Amino acid sequence: MKATESVIAEFLGLHNRYKKADERMLMLQDAAVEGMRKIGVGCITEKSREEFVALKKEIESALSRMKEICSSVD
Repeated sequence: MKATESVIAEFLGLHNRYKKADERMLMLQDAAVEGMRKIGVGCITEKSREEFVALKKEIESALSRMKEICSSVD
């Protein structure tokens, strides 16, 4: 299929979701590294861990759909 405006808009929306989740994940990782440096252990709270897992799912979901779109476009 040829990429229509709606397909392009969906892909851009997915890209933005991915980018936002990735930026937040990088911030969590930076905080974890800083915590390890300062206190050595216990740098990731349960809330941060849950957010990390949710962000990972968000990224995987966006990438999966983006791959589907790319595979369907001639």
